[in-house]
Amino acid sequence: MITDSVTTIHWLNDTDTSQDALLSMGGKASGLNQLMRWGLTVPSGFVIVNAQCGKHPEALADYYQKLGGAKVAVRSSAMGEDGAESSFAGQYESILNVEGLDDLKAAIDRCVTSLHSQRASAYQGKNNIHGVQMNVVVQTMVDARAAGVVFTVDPVSGRHDRLVVDAVEGLGESLVSGEATPDHYEFNRSGQLSYSELIGDTPILSDALIDALVAQAKHASQQASIPLDLEWAADSQGRIFWLQARPITTIGTDLNELDTPINATDVVTRCNVGEMMPGAVCPLTFSTTGRSIENGMQHMHVSYAGRKAVTDDWTQIAMSHGKLFINLSGSIAAAANVLGVDAKSMGYSLCGGVVEELQEPPKRPWWIRLLGTVKMLRYLQKADDVIARFSKKADAFNLPTSGNSIEIAQALDKALPFYSEAMAVHLQSSTTSGVASNILQSMISGGQESSAAEQAQAANLMAGASGVESAILVEQLDAIVEKIAQHERDAQAFVDASPTDAVEWLASSAITSGDFKAFLHRHGHRGYRELCMREACWADAPETLVTTLQASVSARRSGKAVNPKPQAVDTSQLSRGVRWILPKAHAAIRRREATKSLLVDIANRFKRSYRALGEQLHREGKLDDADQVFFFTHDELMSVVRSADTALEKEKASNRRTALAFQNKLDFNEICVGPPQPLDRRLQSADSGGDILGRPVSSGLVEGKARVALSVSDAAGLQPGEILVAPITDVGWTPYFSSIAGLITDVGSSVSHGAVIAREYGLPAIVNTRVATQRIKTGDNIRLNADTGVVSLL
Repeated sequence: MITDSVTTIHWLNDTDTSQDALLSMGGKASGLNQLMRWGLTVPSGFVIVNAQCGKHPEALADYYQKLGGAKVAVRSSAMGEDGAESSFAGQYESILNVEGLDDLKAAIDRCVTSLHSQRASAYQGKNNIHGVQMNVVVQTMVDARAAGVVFTVDPVSGRHDRLVVDAVEGLGESLVSGEATPDHYEFNRSGQLSYSELIGDTPILSDALIDALVAQAKHASQQASIPLDLEWAADSQGRIFWLQARPITTIGTDLNELDTPINATDVVTRCNVGEMMPGAVCPLTFSTTGRSIENGMQHMHVSYAGRKAVTDDWTQIAMSHGKLFINLSGSIAAAANVLGVDAKSMGYSLCGGVVEELQEPPKRPWWIRLLGTVKMLRYLQKADDVIARFSKKADAFNLPTSGNSIEIAQALDKALPFYSEAMAVHLQSSTTSGVASNILQSMISGGQESSAAEQAQAANLMAGASGVESAILVEQLDAIVEKIAQHERDAQAFVDASPTDAVEWLASSAITSGDFKAFLHRHGHRGYRELCMREACWADAPETLVTTLQASVSARRSGKAVNPKPQAVDTSQLSRGVRWILPKAHAAIRRREATKSLLVDIANRFKRSYRALGEQLHREGKLDDADQVFFFTHDELMSVVRSADTALEKEKASNRRTALAFQNKLDFNEICVGPPQPLDRRLQSADSGGDILGRPVSSGLVEGKARVALSVSDAAGLQPGEILVAPITDVGWTPYFSSIAGLITDVGSSVSHGAVIAREYGLPAIVNTRVATQRIKTGDNIRLNADTGVVSLL
């Protein structure tokens, strides 16, 4: 190393460089040094530290000659560039094919001057970066036949199980500038090609070159222990030269970080749990709601299906890519010990149809299954008593929303088993609903596979239930909408107001104040994604509810008729068995919706306490913001409360929050065998013809324009009379039901929330179509025939 009074200059491959010296080189130079240390080939070169315009190191000529005095690449390596916090990609100058000492000095000056260019200054200001030091890397030019980039994770999907290679002919500058479209390859964790797009008839890269790129990039990432964005070039002899290595800073943690073990033969589904918990879940929700479902389902199997005890294993619920699944293979274990429990009935209860992939376990002796059946009947019979006892306990249950972090955390930790108990009570209640619904359907179809007409007949019979909690919710909202719509001037002002102003109007207006307060008193704990710890309820965030009310008032004022209530069914013509089971099925629906409301109420008390804990931890400096509280598991959060230094924990929470946005974009097949793999729409043929088939759950026929809404926020654009097409619907969607003409969902069953409300609201509805949100586009004219289970694109 030779030191000058102004700058320092040294070779990139200096092996005795200290960590401080590496940092002083800037991101690009230190990254190249690391690549060399890891055994990868990098073009020879040197770095000028603290380069100054017009003031070049005396040793520059000597270093240049030792490189061969031929063509070189001159590139910036400013402090902070290509770092973990920011990349500065494209902000500074890179000059290629520089030849001769004078041209080299001019190129160095251009690099230094670019430090203060308009675009670089704007970037520095945006990222609050000041006093940047410019370093300059000089390397031998590679006579590139091909060049490109390798991302050791997919920067688009955020998937850490994908490695991406982009390649262009010649130099890689055309790729960076966007002038050339690359050949594109994506590889899975095993190094197998999972997707490719070739621009020409002949691939730019040979198979051997691709294999070498993948192997060397994986080696670099393993050495770095972080995902990398790597630039490379290959000469005519197929030799690979690595030109840059920088951390990928925009993807967050591994999307599979919190995955639970899933066996290769396990059959898992998003049905049912996807309605309860649409989208990806934050780590806190996974460790509380997810765990409570697991514990509740295990408790059910302990009660009648031969399970020895509730354990910490994940046998009923699975987590993959941030989303919850039901492990049907774990659930079907009950069939070994109970008569009448089989794959067919389970498929109908959870998925709305037969799950062909689900295999039943070997049966235990008949007398063991008979005993299990007796236990199951007792389990169902005791539901009302269990609910009554738990309701009294729930009345006295409270959690703190103030105090120091240790006090709040201790109370939450002590109370967490109560959440699992609440879930177990609701699952016991839900089981009675599923069993009664299956018996009714079986009676109608004579024990055979149900036709669409028979499914529609069962749905029509189920519509007669009264006093259903979620239906009462809709009725009370409708009453508020109707009152507002009757006052033309006030209604227009309400519709035009901002959500915040509209909330104030509802609370203070003589027209609605009493009704709105009464509604929030009874239903304010409800909301969208009700069991997600991060989602605030209507009482705490009424703006989300008011947005739907504004749409409903607008629809009512447009003259849209309210959907008529379904006519009561004449039961005199029904068989004796159907007349016997029907009131029990109605009671089961009421029971299920009542315990769901109670469960959500308990969950909301946990939400408020966790939110208060987050705010307190933020005040104590242990979190960057209160929202980070949701990006730890419950046990991790307890550790954060006890920790003196939480810098690493805060970084973890921030990265998980970034990853959640990527997880929310992923879709899966309704049924998966083994660990679920996200769907790649690029590999699916565009099937634009043919009808869409589903399960009719509320009879009727309607034609109209479709409104596809992948989330409740997407539904804000609903126009009166449109047919809502959604992946699922929970209670957060129901305020829109006064505006729509029909409902279609990808998943669901006859006892799912959307089905119950559609029946009580007289809306034609088809669930479990699997592909409706993929096949239908907003604005399409469609026919929804809920008597046959067919959706037709007109």
